[in-house]
Amino acid sequence: MKIPQTALHQLYSLLGKENVLTDEASLLIHAYDCSLSRTRPDLLLNLQCEEHIAPVLQILYTHKIPFVPRASATNHAGSCAALNGGAIINLTGLNRILQINTREQTAWVQAGVITADLQNALNKLGFFYAPDPASERVCTLGGNLAQNASGARCMKYGGTPDHVLEACAVLPDGTPLHLARNGGGPDFIGLLAGSEGTLGIITRMKVKILPLAKHIKTFLATFPSLADSVQTVTDLTARGIIPRCVEAMDQTTLQTVEDFSHAGYPTDAQALLILELDGTPSQIAQEAKELEEVCRLNHAHCFQPAKTPAERQKLWLGRRAAYAAIARLAPNVMVGDGTVPRSNLPLALEKVYRILQERGVHASLLFHAGDGNFHPHFIFDERNKPDVLRVKKALQEVLRACVDCGGTISGEHGIGVEKRAEMAYQYDLPTLDLFARIKRAADPLNLANPLKILPVSYAEKARPQITPDKTVAELAEAVRTRRQTRTPVIVTGNNTRLKTHTRQMLSTRALDKILDIDLTNYTVTVQAGVTLKKLWSELKKHHVYCALPEETGTAGGAFSCGAYPDFYAHVLGIEAVTPDGSVVRYGGKFMKNSAGYHVTRLFAGARGTLGIITQLTFKIFAKPVPPAAKKSAAAEPNALWRALKNELDPDGLFPAVPEDKNG
Repeated sequence: MKIPQTALHQLYSLLGKENVLTDEASLLIHAYDCSLSRTRPDLLLNLQCEEHIAPVLQILYTHKIPFVPRASATNHAGSCAALNGGAIINLTGLNRILQINTREQTAWVQAGVITADLQNALNKLGFFYAPDPASERVCTLGGNLAQNASGARCMKYGGTPDHVLEACAVLPDGTPLHLARNGGGPDFIGLLAGSEGTLGIITRMKVKILPLAKHIKTFLATFPSLADSVQTVTDLTARGIIPRCVEAMDQTTLQTVEDFSHAGYPTDAQALLILELDGTPSQIAQEAKELEEVCRLNHAHCFQPAKTPAERQKLWLGRRAAYAAIARLAPNVMVGDGTVPRSNLPLALEKVYRILQERGVHASLLFHAGDGNFHPHFIFDERNKPDVLRVKKALQEVLRACVDCGGTISGEHGIGVEKRAEMAYQYDLPTLDLFARIKRAADPLNLANPLKILPVSYAEKARPQITPDKTVAELAEAVRTRRQTRTPVIVTGNNTRLKTHTRQMLSTRALDKILDIDLTNYTVTVQAGVTLKKLWSELKKHHVYCALPEETGTAGGAFSCGAYPDFYAHVLGIEAVTPDGSVVRYGGKFMKNSAGYHVTRLFAGARGTLGIITQLTFKIFAKPVPPAAKKSAAAEPNALWRALKNELDPDGLFPAVPEDKNG
């Protein structure tokens, strides 16, 4: 597209001509990321000051110029490709660590801070930041949140959005936002996670930091098959052992990595696990015994601890060098990113190997095994067009196999343009429509990273909808009737908070079934009207625990009221009825999901303003866990909440968004 001269002059005045570039070299350098997508932008804006982001977006909005936020561009999904031309907004200049507060265990950082730079600064103070993407020496903290990239320590510590306490962002029209998870209302930090810059630009974040573990023990275990190695992880979970990290490699990968990094991996093994424990010496000693026992029961050939810090670093050097090692084998590497429930990893791997064989393509397999998240690395030469087509088809089939195994097409790399067609294979029409409406609410002119995430013409391709439970169907019909008659709705669960008997009430009390307690994947699925007392009674019968408090009220009420924000990280899947009477579903029994907007976080703390939660799937544990702390649920309204409300409930029939105290 042609950039209007008026817009250029306004940008020159704001940023300086040296930061507003249209020369061919600058544009071509920013025409690609780590995917195969190649699209030339029309303008490059180098941001050196975060205060410039809002006025820049206001200028672009006025002139209807699309834009793509970009920093290190390490993603593998084409998220940084400027498909509609327009502007690339380069955020690498926003690279300041603003504050580290060891007393409060927090740090304020700008979005362009390199992840490893923060880790290095914290390490000197005896602290660390839990998320650890393999590309941490290059990737940025803002990019990690935008792509929902988290790395190896998720199993124990949770993902990137769970470590971001506050965030500053700017909507596509230039409206600034300050978001805080404890501020009440929907979990917009969680909604931004994995949104790939399609809802706006993250400018700075307040992240949680943790004291460095004084005692860490790392182990290497080898197995006669990949299936044996992943079964080990399921068995560890059943014993209540949650390692700091569990990483897996198949034989092709470990041989390639060993040849490159000389990490000391036995190249005759069919599969390898790197396991790491932290805690007190006595705790590590006890868990190490059980760890070895479980590995041996799953036919481990060897189980050996790293004896020195140097040996430990050497083991991890190999894992972190995997992409570089594999990249030596061919001109191009395409990285997949599927997640399945842990129990279905063996089946998923069986399908993957069959696909590779049938398609005649070569791939190495690496896993964040504790999360069921695996990364096939396909090697090929993009100059060989038949080779490219075979690899693309193989990746499509691998992603679909993940969905068929109850999983998702992206755990932490996002969708971008490379995987958007498969979104219609994973989601039904009402859920894809909800994604489209979330995008439209935040970005009505479709300027922020357009043509990403949502598949083209998805209405024709969407997955068939599962018939909802009879009670859910009746509730959805009641919502549609209220909409037709313009009758307001008050949503209640067990009515322990509102204590209302108005005719306007729609209650989830009849949704009182505990649908599934899964002792393999350690999840529970309940209808929203299940009381916490009933939930705990059933969990105790199975000798398992959850992070919800054992008190009055319902599971849906506890999740939607905003009083337990620490519980949001435990919720993996949701079913809900939107204000137009559609039934939407997101997530499942898998630990990571970066496919589409995080609907679980949208409904968390929304207090029934955006629809009715009907079902939740969340984590349970073999050992007691601290209950989610009860926080003040005073909701702070913002422009995004109001925009979503206007889009999803234009007639205002559901509870209103709280009034802005500032007028």
